[in-house]
Amino acid sequence: IFADDTYSKPYFVTYVNSTFFIIPLIPILIHKAYKQPEELKSWRDELRSRAVGRYMPVRDEEDVEEEVNPRASSESVEDDTRIHRRPSVRSRTESQQIDLQEGSAPPLTLYETMRLSFEFCILWSLANYFVSACLQYTTVASSTILTSTSSVFTLVFGVMFKVEIFTFRKTLGIMASLAGIILISSIDLSGRNNDEDHRGDFPEKSSQEIAVGNTMALISAVIYGMYAVLMKKRIADESRINMPLFFGFVGAINFFLFWPGFLVLHFTGIEPFELPPDSRVMTIILCNSLASLISDITWAYAVLLTSPLVTTVGLSLTIPCSLIGQMFINNQTVGVWYWIGALLVLISFIFVSQEDK
Repeated sequence: IFADDTYSKPYFVTYVNSTFFIIPLIPILIHKAYKQPEELKSWRDELRSRAVGRYMPVRDEEDVEEEVNPRASSESVEDDTRIHRRPSVRSRTESQQIDLQEGSAPPLTLYETMRLSFEFCILWSLANYFVSACLQYTTVASSTILTSTSSVFTLVFGVMFKVEIFTFRKTLGIMASLAGIILISSIDLSGRNNDEDHRGDFPEKSSQEIAVGNTMALISAVIYGMYAVLMKKRIADESRINMPLFFGFVGAINFFLFWPGFLVLHFTGIEPFELPPDSRVMTIILCNSLASLISDITWAYAVLLTSPLVTTVGLSLTIPCSLIGQMFINNQTVGVWYWIGALLVLISFIFVSQEDK
């Protein structure tokens, strides 16, 4: 629907995708309202106190370690800052005190979960907008393969924020991934897959259009690497967060935060607002949104249970699926070098996942 201009509205599709994350929040609120009204009231009281109270950043593992071992801080001023910015250990619940004594990070509070959802919502929406927008100019297979370069950026950001360890095998795996990506991109830009014999039902695109699409996919890969590392850094362990609640807040924040974008894009002429033209297009958008909801929740658990790099490189397994899907849906075929490029990306996953073990 993007490539042939049936409904080329990447912002609308991204907005609907993100708003779909509200779905897990609905049963949670209903359950709290009928079964645990006192907890719902405590949530409301916490948010009210935060609205007029002190700023409290989301605590990562380093923050918790400082609280468990106050002598690790070399400056008393830093200790004072922590006292003003977050409740002391004494003010925590008894279970949280036990967690701190044992050295494990306590669960995120409601406010911390909402704050993290806000940060994640911004990065997620930007990354997915560029993924959707690039499909106007390049193929699904090329988009999938190019977004797999996020493994490189995930490793770089992971090393910077100390959630990944730089090793030779990881580097070798990522270099194999890059080799495959360069091979795929060179075939795309040469136009060898854009002739009548290979293009199938996919609309003809110029080299300039393909370059724009591939660039958007790469921008998405950079942002993806950022938010994968952000999630691991801020949460560290899946037991610290209520994942359905987290994604529910992402959807709610997206709904209220990004609707003005429709006005900006409409009046600037970049993306004039209009609803899907028929039920077929609407069905495609809704099915895509539901699939995105399920896959992103699964992805988030994978990041916390393994590592951002393994999860990111693992997404390269979608490459052969997109190539096969392109053949059946668009009757589009690719040459042997295209498959070799895809194979190199898949091999990189083996290197990285084995090294992480």
